[in-house]
Amino acid sequence: MPLRPRPTGLDAVDRMLGGGFPQGRLSEIAGEAGRGCTSLALALLAHTTASGAWAAMLDPADAFDPLSADAAGVDLARVLWARPRGLEEALRCAEHVLTAHGFALLVLDLAPGTSQQAPRVPDAAWPRLRRSAAGTDTALVVLGQQRLAGSCADVAVELESTRTHFLPRPDWLAGRDTRLSLVRNRMGPADLHAHVGWRMPGALESPLHEATPQAFQHSARAQALGRPRPERAA
Repeated sequence: MPLRPRPTGLDAVDRMLGGGFPQGRLSEIAGEAGRGCTSLALALLAHTTASGAWAAMLDPADAFDPLSADAAGVDLARVLWARPRGLEEALRCAEHVLTAHGFALLVLDLAPGTSQQAPRVPDAAWPRLRRSAAGTDTALVVLGQQRLAGSCADVAVELESTRTHFLPRPDWLAGRDTRLSLVRNRMGPADLHAHVGWRMPGALESPLHEATPQAFQHSARAQALGRPRPERAA
């Protein structure tokens, strides 16, 4: 069965990924808090549900915000939101969702909560999840503050901040320059030096506010670059 990509709806990102995150495969989105992982995941959920497909969100840290997702364009009526109690239950739930064969997208959010440590996933869990995803129409996408699946990931992207901009008043975030880099792609051919850069706007009411997928998509700074270029001085 030919593998089909699950688009994010963000043109620059989809071009870099060759169409999106592949169905029937395990992909990773890695980046520390505030780098844009949540925004990218919401964009993926919004585009998936807008197409009429079903998606699942596994949220052991109870970090998913339905109001933010709705504002980002996610059709919540087409999202199965599960809050497993702990890592082991989250991994079992992921396998059940994959074997259900009814979801175009499964997002497994393993980023730790505010007072939690990064999860220690057993090495044997990743080959098992990858086998469960194989042959399905489900794109399995894992979120984490760092890469977790190692060589079992077919596609992996990392997000990092390159520069932070503040307003004159202290602690008010004006925006953050962020770069998404493609660091692994078994689905090639792909240039692993490719990356996408954009400006994430801040918000006066919260110095840690993330950009919405709409701002992420329509930012004038969003562009696909074939190879890394030296950073220009401000």
